[in-house]
Amino acid sequence: MKKQTIFTISLALAANVLFAAEEPASASSGGGIDWVQVIFAGSYLLAVFLLLPIVVYTNLKEGVFVPGEDDDAQIKPKENLSEAERNDRSREILEQIEQKLTPYTDENGEELITITKASQARFMKHGLDYINKRLVPTDPVIVDRAQEFIEVYQDRAARVFTGSKWVLGCAIGVGAMVVFFAGFTSFLIIHALGILFYYLSSRTTMYGLEKRMQYFGKGSGAISGIMSALLIGDGTKYYVRRGGGPWERDWETEGQMALVSMVVLFFAAMILGFFAALLGVINFLLNYSRSDILPFGSPDDWYQRNFEAGAQTNPAAPEQQEMAEAGR
Repeated sequence: MKKQTIFTISLALAANVLFAAEEPASASSGGGIDWVQVIFAGSYLLAVFLLLPIVVYTNLKEGVFVPGEDDDAQIKPKENLSEAERNDRSREILEQIEQKLTPYTDENGEELITITKASQARFMKHGLDYINKRLVPTDPVIVDRAQEFIEVYQDRAARVFTGSKWVLGCAIGVGAMVVFFAGFTSFLIIHALGILFYYLSSRTTMYGLEKRMQYFGKGSGAISGIMSALLIGDGTKYYVRRGGGPWERDWETEGQMALVSMVVLFFAAMILGFFAALLGVINFLLNYSRSDILPFGSPDDWYQRNFEAGAQTNPAAPEQQEMAEAGR
């Protein structure tokens, strides 16, 4: 009887949650705004229709161009520059990249440079793409140095999934329940895109992961800790002593507590599953807010903004530098 009651209540509450997900945010009975539905609907709209395209495009385009391995049709050398000018520009960009990187000493005592920030990774990616696609240097020293930077970028900007497998599993479970209770609905499509967004937004760069581990350690994560605690509750043992006799396992109490834990676990999973998109938005801010790649501009726009624009704003700078050097 107790099992049937708990099961019936859980199904009824699950149905209410599912039907509420299908309805638009409305005023509460007191005339105020239902903020739970606003946050729920807003997170899906923000995640699926605005941030998901940015994340997908970034994952597709943030890899650096490698001559000889990628499509050679992307190589379009600047015809108005001589070979010497293209080599000079390439050297200038590589010097700027090197200045922006973070120096460190490896375990053998060797002084090296690496990527530790998203701004460094973006500058290096655009700079190497401009060199390999638009300048195509011929100086072997420059070519070798560019290849070294490519290897550094590929190693440090590689992304790994650091999200919660609990969230993914719960979100997939919610999708299965939607199909079971309501069939294939428009919400199911949006929910599936929300799951995809959570997975992609939870992919962290190696330099970002390294910095996070320095600040927060190597913990398993808050969500995993909460879900593990709920599961551990199922293994709690209870004992009872009747009439001064020996202590015996209280199977009835253990069964009741196990059912209660299952219900709590069920609704915790429902909450995680429905708010996967919201958790994805939070992960987007952590993993993509500074490293995103947008489909605007071109390599030439990047070079003009970072090199030519500065020279145009202060055209007297080269002359002043020559005078200063002459004065020395």
